[in-house]
Amino acid sequence: MALTDLRHGFRDDDQRRWAQALVMDCLADDREQEECRVLMKFWWQLSMTYQEVTEAELDRHVKPVKREAVQKLIDAIRSSPDAIDAWITATDRQFSLVQDRGYEAHRSRTARTDDEISADLDSAGIEFLERITTEVSYPLPASGAGPASCRPEDGRFDSTPDEVVHVDAPDMPAKVNAGWWRMAHEFGLLDERREFLLGIDYSGPESVESEYGWARVRLADKWDLAGSGSTTLRSHFAGVMTERFVPEFTMLSLDQKMMLNTTVWGDATVSTIVIRPDRLG
Repeated sequence: MALTDLRHGFRDDDQRRWAQALVMDCLADDREQEECRVLMKFWWQLSMTYQEVTEAELDRHVKPVKREAVQKLIDAIRSSPDAIDAWITATDRQFSLVQDRGYEAHRSRTARTDDEISADLDSAGIEFLERITTEVSYPLPASGAGPASCRPEDGRFDSTPDEVVHVDAPDMPAKVNAGWWRMAHEFGLLDERREFLLGIDYSGPESVESEYGWARVRLADKWDLAGSGSTTLRSHFAGVMTERFVPEFTMLSLDQKMMLNTTVWGDATVSTIVIRPDRLG
């Protein structure tokens, strides 16, 4: 049976995005390159009405445990939104978060230096201050889900519909910048010195695995995150959709009460979400 009907089975876009986030965060592991490629096609299929992946490809390339999880999602989509909710809960419990080794498995074994990262971020109007070596806490659910898997009851706040933009839209950089700035300002990302924490992959160009950490940074008076071309802020996933520079990054307020994630979704759009549980109610 063709899988072209899947996007119509979700309650709404939020539920579809939660399911997609679990496919990427818990099932797609780029250390298993062929399996990951097929699972990412399935992720895309959840948004598309044309055929990206077949059940035969899933059978051939996806390991049995993950293939069973995928089939349960397909069955849930064709059953009811409540069944999808049950799948989301069960899958989040069954699978741990994939420790991302990076989309570029050939990257250098030598990590980037602070000076290299600082020079790269200059183009975006971000001043690198210091690498964080102490433990960082996240305002995320105890399950350990990523920001995109959070729900409104977890303190998730999304961009407004007019701030969501396609990766190839001519005004993409301007819209992403404007949406990011509104949410950063409204939800308190920057302190009085315009400082915050930025998630950084410190691994070099041919690293066998990524080396993720945090850095304290300061936003300059003049900045352009979405049009900068910064390697540190670039979305690797967007590379399957477009050749242009598309940003994707995670930020955290210095008090660690607020997390901001500007991300690329499976329908080839970019938007910003904030996780701030203390703003609920």
